[in-house]
Amino acid sequence: MAPRFFPVGRDFYITSGFGYRTFDNAMHWGTDFGRNGGSGGQPIYAAQGGTVTAAGPASGFGQWINVDHPTEDGSGLTVYGHIIPEVRVGQRVTAGQRIGRINPDSNTNGGVAPHLHFEVHRYVWSPPGPNRLDPAAWLSGAAYPGAAPQPTPGGNPVGQLQADVTMLSPNDDGPRNPANCTLAIVHTDEGDPSGRIEDLLGWLAQPRAQASYTLVVGRDGRIGRSNDDNYIPWAAGSPANERGLHLCFKGRASQTRAEWLAQDRQLDAGARVLRDWRDRYGIPLVKLTGAQMRAGQKGAGGHADTVDAWHSTDHTDPGPGFPWDVLLAKAAGTTTPEEGFLMALSAEQQQRIYTELTQKLPSRSKYRANNDPIDTLAGMVLNIDARIHEESVERDALNGVKAAVDLVRREANKGDAGAKAVLAQIEGGK
Repeated sequence: MAPRFFPVGRDFYITSGFGYRTFDNAMHWGTDFGRNGGSGGQPIYAAQGGTVTAAGPASGFGQWINVDHPTEDGSGLTVYGHIIPEVRVGQRVTAGQRIGRINPDSNTNGGVAPHLHFEVHRYVWSPPGPNRLDPAAWLSGAAYPGAAPQPTPGGNPVGQLQADVTMLSPNDDGPRNPANCTLAIVHTDEGDPSGRIEDLLGWLAQPRAQASYTLVVGRDGRIGRSNDDNYIPWAAGSPANERGLHLCFKGRASQTRAEWLAQDRQLDAGARVLRDWRDRYGIPLVKLTGAQMRAGQKGAGGHADTVDAWHSTDHTDPGPGFPWDVLLAKAAGTTTPEEGFLMALSAEQQQRIYTELTQKLPSRSKYRANNDPIDTLAGMVLNIDARIHEESVERDALNGVKAAVDLVRREANKGDAGAKAVLAQIEGGK
């Protein structure tokens, strides 16, 4: 595959994404990049190899650069706005080559704070419409320009799960060897569960976020990368950060089991990540307690379990409703047909089944003192036991009645007048 690079350095983050913006009631057809400390004068780079087709004044941008990319370089066209060009029209550029710098002067850059506006067009430059692509998704897996990959104790980052979207965070404690990790730690971001992973990654890419993960998964089943496996994220405090690979689900710790089970694509994506970490780094697909983590056992757990283990933070995610059994079964590939059927049901159908088993038609058994519903797993067991118990009692009673009727019929057949009268009453009452 042709090389592809971010158009800015690693210390940049997304300040405004692709899509409709409510603050100006307009569609934003590109992605804006900025950095703490100011972006003016910072270099920009060709995202792919190609030929410069525009370099100079452009309405709304002050100046821009367009680079057309032939098929062998990845195809399409990229636009770089609010910049000062350092290339000329007709010039051939290579992927990752410096082509200009961000204009620091708002008086000449289109009247905005210094930043890079970056667009991706599917074919050639075109008016707003479907031929413009979301740059954040297009840049998934791109490298950062300016230096060759640096050797680290963890090896080359290409030896890791390839995410759908990559937006690396500066929030880390440096390199590590991921083969030494013993834990797969699950988090929830506590934001909008239906939000885009690009928005979460964009926030984590800002130093002020003071947080990052290894990977994130959205409800649409897409996987985003916030840190390479061989970097220590800021996810759960020490030593969980150093010992763990950290996976964040778009969601909230308050979600119920039924709400989680309704997100089959998200659970499938999370299972894919855990399976990769098992196969690549030997982290077993077993759920650990905080005490087991503290004792040095290898396996999976939640942020809350790291709190029990080391008290470095006070978080409770991913919450008591998180379906560890289903996630780990999916990762191991051991989901039974029955489990697969239940997980394919809608959230409403699952809730109906759960309510039926735990709350509806509660009945007496020798293990229950009253008929009050018990909305717990224990309640489900007690209700099932009660129904079995009552069915058994009813069956025994029916068998007893049948035996008595048979006895009366036999006596009647022998000519017993009393038995004949009783049998007549029984048959008359049918």
